[in-house]
Amino acid sequence: MFKRILALMLCACLLCGCALATEAVPYDVIYTSANPIPDVADRVRPSVVQVIGSCETWDAVTRVSSTVEMGAGSGCYFQADSDGSGGYILTNYHVVADSELYTIEWLSGEVMDATLVGHDDGTDIAVLHFSKPAPEGAEPIPLGDSDALRIGELAICIGNPGSADEVLFGTVTAGIISGLEREDINANNFARSISVIQIDAAINSGNSGGALLNAKGELVGIPTLKFRNAAMGFEGLGFCIPINTVKAFLSQIIETGSVVRPRLGITVADIDGPDEPMRKYPPIGAQVFTVEPGGPSARAGLQQGDVITEVNGVRIKGYMALLKELDKCKAGDSVELKVYRYYDAEGNLTGSYEELSFKVRLEMLD
Repeated sequence: MFKRILALMLCACLLCGCALATEAVPYDVIYTSANPIPDVADRVRPSVVQVIGSCETWDAVTRVSSTVEMGAGSGCYFQADSDGSGGYILTNYHVVADSELYTIEWLSGEVMDATLVGHDDGTDIAVLHFSKPAPEGAEPIPLGDSDALRIGELAICIGNPGSADEVLFGTVTAGIISGLEREDINANNFARSISVIQIDAAINSGNSGGALLNAKGELVGIPTLKFRNAAMGFEGLGFCIPINTVKAFLSQIIETGSVVRPRLGITVADIDGPDEPMRKYPPIGAQVFTVEPGGPSARAGLQQGDVITEVNGVRIKGYMALLKELDKCKAGDSVELKVYRYYDAEGNLTGSYEELSFKVRLEMLD
């Protein structure tokens, strides 16, 4: 079993804020100046916060309790409560994953307590809620359309790079969209197969969870990863979660605290092997490890040891590729699985194989 995770020493980032108020520009204005960055920065900087996660600890020797910072990053104010009494912050899950207490600091310097509404480790996103009116000048950042992005167009990042007491609040960097639908870019922070946006705008530790914006000041992505390899000298290789990947889950997280996806009712693991099946060697694919009794795959006839090589006619070579195809479907959809069976029902190698096809209906399972 081999996991094909790209080990490129990827780095995540953080955010914060200090006061710099200017006249707000309406979001419905389409900037037509040669350089729209100042207008976008004026509008969006007050709406990007630093997110700090911490935990309470207790020393058995001194018998003193204290609060220890566990992580810090950036966050984007994307939705206000209907009565204006608070709102919601979007950030990366890896920024808050190890914490139990949360605070946000605005560009104005105002600090607020926040609560973790929910998260999705599959896409590395989390939503926080604050229960005070947002500072003057801070308005929800409108969500754009990441599917409309083109390689070469303007990319504006706002975040709070730095660490501890050396955070550079409200840092604005800019560049271009360098690539779209980059796959296999992961630092073990995605539990699903995510195609990310590549940018050359500078992002550093502290930018994670911040804002990737287009020329209209719309949120089109969340800066999440950066190549860091001193030996090879990588520069200008940053990666962002597309906002369209995030949009689908925000309301579900706010309403339920988590994201529930339809499932096959199996667990699988990567299996290495030849591209095509051989008598004694299963092909590369996703091998079934367990089958939930009474679940959709069990009813369809899959069994432990089966090797899945195709989903709806698409060749898959492992767990993440399987998830990528399943994530295109919704509950109630049926998927066609091509399977090679080398084991009998008792788990014994048979010395030969069967090529099988199963139609499995995806279900929402507890």
